[in-house]
Amino acid sequence: MASVPSPNSGKHRLLVLGGGVYQVPLIRRAREMGLETIVVTPQGPYPGINLGHHHWDLDTTDETRILAAAGDFGIDAVVTTGTDVCLPALGRLVDELGLCGPSAAAARKSADKTLMKQAFLERGVPTADYEIVASIADATRAASRIGFPVMVKASDSSGSRGVTKVDSPSFLETAWQRALAVSRNHRILVEQYLDGVEFGAQAFVTGDKVVAIFPHNDTVTLPPFQTPVGHSMPLDFSPERAKELHEIVGKAVSALGIRNAVCNVDLILANGRMKMLEIGARMGATCLPENVAVFAGFDVYEHLIRLALGESPEIKTNCNQPNAALLLRAQISGIVREIRVPDEVARHPAVVELRVDVKPGDRVRRFQVGPDRIGHIVVKGADASDAERLATKLADAIVLQVHSTKASE
Repeated sequence: MASVPSPNSGKHRLLVLGGGVYQVPLIRRAREMGLETIVVTPQGPYPGINLGHHHWDLDTTDETRILAAAGDFGIDAVVTTGTDVCLPALGRLVDELGLCGPSAAAARKSADKTLMKQAFLERGVPTADYEIVASIADATRAASRIGFPVMVKASDSSGSRGVTKVDSPSFLETAWQRALAVSRNHRILVEQYLDGVEFGAQAFVTGDKVVAIFPHNDTVTLPPFQTPVGHSMPLDFSPERAKELHEIVGKAVSALGIRNAVCNVDLILANGRMKMLEIGARMGATCLPENVAVFAGFDVYEHLIRLALGESPEIKTNCNQPNAALLLRAQISGIVREIRVPDEVARHPAVVELRVDVKPGDRVRRFQVGPDRIGHIVVKGADASDAERLATKLADAIVLQVHSTKASE
């Protein structure tokens, strides 16, 4: 990394961990708020690199170098969104520089599923049975004890990387290798598969209190990988279910010790009971901040930034607008020959946001995990189901021609 430039006087200095597509709106909002913005991400094809006032060419997992640079620079706040991998660095900055946000201990529990599940069990948070395994032999024994189907997960990845549903022993080694390929600590979870309705929520935590929860429907790809590709709101619950949701999320936040964060929560309703799958001390990806913003009528990115600056921003839900978001995806890997958005899509009155991230000549991958996305669309609707149908219809109308090549497969 080049020498750290001197900060501009008179501005709060905000460090954004990550410069990918999901951090771009956060970076832009910070600049609109008049903050001096530093983007930390390795040099590469990251769209946020040139959007901040400064770019630090550092790996977002390199806690020591980020801490040294941030200490010299004198930052006032640190944020991220849409990714778990940099949470340990964020937590360490919060602890050692006296900033506002999740502590190092909370961030590590949030980013490491093995620590998270242990905390859930110790604090009585209902969750799926699991084992932590270090070899395919251990994984086989764990799956036999728990019973197929099982979920195999990398303990320290995000964005559904390395997560596979396994229905039989014959597919277990493939799932194990897939999880191992994206794990840095080489600890893999074999987890009970819960048959039910999965859903998510964005939980707003001020201090150590959960002050608001926005549940949402999830759209995922078919098994075995089941990657999120979209979300919609509202998710209608009975008062009893809403109370149960607040209780379980509050328990999970307390179990991990999360403070001053917007949390991404994954849950399931199985056999009449709600269980916690995971909770991350950061906002969700796949347009979830946009879903909440359209539904509730407030800027979620600004809320997170103000929270990181030590404020206690009030949440006013004054809209209740049903909406849906859907990722644009390629069906094959290769080189983009043409991508065209028809006028009836671009100018549709229900479209809130349409983003296309690729152009002719770019290489794309057949969609399997979140980073394979090529754009997204967010629409309003009469209800969540109506918005989901419209998002699918408009996304399908976008013309994408990809030339398949062996090198890109």
